Amino acid sequence: MAEVVVFSLIEKMTTAVATAAVRAHHGSAARRSQQKVHAGMVRIKRELEVMKEFLKCTNTYRGEHEPVFISWAKQVQDVAYDIEDIVDEYTYVVAGGSWGGLGSFVYGPFNDAKATALREIARRLEAAEDSLARLSRIKELYGIRIPQTMGELPDEPQPGYHLAESAHFVEEDELVGIDDHKDRLVGLLTDEEPRRTAVAVFGMGGVGKTTLVTRVYRDSAIVSHFSCRAWVSVSQNYNIDDLLRKILRALLQERTEEAAAADDFDSMEYRRLVEALRSHLDRKRYLIVLDDVWQVSIWTDISYALLANSCRSRVVITTRMQEVASVADGSRVMRVDPLPEEMAWALFCKKAFPREEGSVCPPALEHWARKIVDKCEGLPLAIVAIGILLSQRDRAESTWKSMHDGLTWSPTEHTGLRGVSRILSLSIRHLPYHLRNCLLHCSLFPEDYLIGRNRLIRLWVAEGFVKERRERSMEEVAEDYLNQLVGRCLLQVTHTNESGRVRFCRVHDLIRELIVARSREEHFAEAYDGKPEDLSHRIRRLSLVKGEDEKLSEKMPQLQSFLAFSSVSTSLLSKCRLIRVLDLCAAPLESLPDEIGHLFNLRYLSIRRTNVRHLPKTLGGLGKLETLDAVYTHVEELPSGVTRLKSLRHLMVKKFHRQTSRYTILGGGVVVPGGMRNLTGLQTLKAVVVEDETTVRQLRMLTQMKSLDIRGVRTIHSKLLSASISNMDRLVRLVVMARHKDDTLLLNNLTPPPQLRKLSLYGMLEKGMTSGWLGSLTALTHLVLKMSRLREDSLSSLMALPNLVSLFLMQAYDGNELCFRAGWLRKLKSLGLCDMIHLSRVEVEETALESLRELTLVRCGKLKTIPVGIEHLGRLQKLELEGMPIELVEKLQEGGQTEDDRVRLQHIPIIKNWFQRDGCWMEERLS
Repeated sequence: MAEVVVFSLIEKMTTAVATAAVRAHHGSAARRSQQKVHAGMVRIKRELEVMKEFLKCTNTYRGEHEPVFISWAKQVQDVAYDIEDIVDEYTYVVAGGSWGGLGSFVYGPFNDAKATALREIARRLEAAEDSLARLSRIKELYGIRIPQTMGELPDEPQPGYHLAESAHFVEEDELVGIDDHKDRLVGLLTDEEPRRTAVAVFGMGGVGKTTLVTRVYRDSAIVSHFSCRAWVSVSQNYNIDDLLRKILRALLQERTEEAAAADDFDSMEYRRLVEALRSHLDRKRYLIVLDDVWQVSIWTDISYALLANSCRSRVVITTRMQEVASVADGSRVMRVDPLPEEMAWALFCKKAFPREEGSVCPPALEHWARKIVDKCEGLPLAIVAIGILLSQRDRAESTWKSMHDGLTWSPTEHTGLRGVSRILSLSIRHLPYHLRNCLLHCSLFPEDYLIGRNRLIRLWVAEGFVKERRERSMEEVAEDYLNQLVGRCLLQVTHTNESGRVRFCRVHDLIRELIVARSREEHFAEAYDGKPEDLSHRIRRLSLVKGEDEKLSEKMPQLQSFLAFSSVSTSLLSKCRLIRVLDLCAAPLESLPDEIGHLFNLRYLSIRRTNVRHLPKTLGGLGKLETLDAVYTHVEELPSGVTRLKSLRHLMVKKFHRQTSRYTILGGGVVVPGGMRNLTGLQTLKAVVVEDETTVRQLRMLTQMKSLDIRGVRTIHSKLLSASISNMDRLVRLVVMARHKDDTLLLNNLTPPPQLRKLSLYGMLEKGMTSGWLGSLTALTHLVLKMSRLREDSLSSLMALPNLVSLFLMQAYDGNELCFRAGWLRKLKSLGLCDMIHLSRVEVEETALESLRELTLVRCGKLKTIPVGIEHLGRLQKLELEGMPIELVEKLQEGGQTEDDRVRLQHIPIIKNWFQRDGCWMEERLS
């Protein structure tokens, strides 16, 4: 890890010295002090460059148990952290500020104050330089050196391609050799036993328990057999109330991040939670999976909340402990053992030699390859991880021998990790430094936490883990990093969008245990769970998972990143003087202190889903801020200082109003101050209210824009808006919302951005627009239209869009009948029809919508019949209704009222009707 810290520090020092040269002070005292600091940084930078190369070579090929080297490298890392703090303070001082004591700030051209601050920085820099010199002497004294065989070892390969797509389906590969388990588990879940029963699947960590149950859980026979299902991951220190909430949410199967926030059970006490759960399960055949259970007491705590009906309901428990598995009858306990030798070999070859015909191991490598597989002890997780790692190395026998020799692990480790931890640690240690930083950063998130793609990407960029590469932005490079970690089986994808991109991911429990320990050991990051005695003396990145925060105050001045997943006092924020990242998403927060504007080093600020109503006027002091996320808060107006934030890349402020359905959330735009034209680096801007033509004109200067959400557009603004948007040739996502229902979006003169993939238009469309540029958007994948007042003759151009995968029409079509003609929208996977007040008939011709997976019908009051031709939708997996006429609901009940209806609907695994009860969304399974 030390070489990673040193590498990042060298880059930061290079930037700091260059910036300081431009902003050199003219006062004699300040100038002399600055020159002294500058010279010291140059000397230290040279020493660090030598140390970096030494650490890089030695750390890659050293033995795992070399305590002298490890101790020395940690001391190098600590000194590097000290220097990093000094560099940050130096950058602040030369930029126009100075420290007035710990945690206080002095602004303005006070030469005496600056000179004093610079002298203190020079003194600390000299002390750090002495420490580096001492460490160099220690290195020689104890004979810490590069191995003599270094010249004979191959260079460390870099990943030449990413495996994101195949990683989405890695579970299929990990099921090698356990088909018998699958058949038996399906039998236990579908047998004729009427009582609710528990089924336990147990085995050591990494053996494939969760993967097996996942395969069965998604099996079409299981999906059709049960009325409702829920999958819940259980942490080691579970809370029964939280567990009940998770089960309720899983049963409601939230669709989007916005909807997930709407169904909030946090205010419900234990008794109401139990009542709600029992009511939901009443007279239903349900399947609930409790994944990764550690305590026997969980069954006692939860069994009476899971209604013991006589509908052949089942509860599946996966666990690493036989004691926990004993809650199930002996005949309903399944033990999953490691793979036998030849099955383990087949799985390894599939991962290690994906480009060889038949995935056959080259004869020259077979000896060491088989020895490596033997060390994996038949654990699929370990086999897949090491197989993917080796697939990216050269085919020299010496390389594979070296890899085998490094695969050693301690027998004293936690039983859940024995036999797999060292292999996974090796996968982590062999990551390039940029991927290693990104993975260790994920240790800040709580266990089983679903991490959104965009959030993770922006955090990595703010942390400085990502560099621009050729024509690609930092965000695009960061997404590639994410895909590489997924492809290496170090992050798991939980949700993808219709285009197959990652929406949410999580860290596998075993991987998380490893990176939490590694992050803590290396002072990289810590997740605080309420035990202050466990905090190390030096913390760079901290997440508050649970517990009180008053014990943290003495740690805050050293922090670079702070993520809050629990209650946090805003008084702490004034102590985070060097902080780069402040993520307070969903924290119980109502205001931000003015002192936040003094955090000169802040790159990322998120108050998403908080109750904050005002942003402080001092916000304009955050000159390095790159991301400001205030989505779904109560902020109505941005302070004028925002226009001075020239480093901003993502400005996201959207006011939360209310949830209008499970599929739509009403959010309002925010008034922005004049001067937005100064923010020329903006890539994301949402949601902006158009006050006058000045706002629209200033958008023309934002040529780097990739995602724009603009609201309150009047007819008179439209043509000017077209000209501004036409200037954004990098735009990927566009939302335009009219102010009133009678305003028309006059956008015919718009030159569509060539990369536009997601488009949402709320308001009447200008005549001929659908047959004009809107119908020419060949790259478009997602389209939302509302209040468009389309007629049948306007549809043909839209329905010919070749790459559309998602279409949502809300009050957009005025016709009585909607017919999807043969060949229309052949790639569409998701279709939503909402608030079509005149629509009484839907027809689908053969070869239309042939890829459709989800069909959603919401509040179409005259649509009382099943869509004609629904039998042609052979890939349809889900049909969902909300607020639809009872006549249609009854026709779909039990898969169709008549034999003809049943034949037309038999291929659809899931048909549901959603309704609200006591403020909560409830689900009625129709088939």
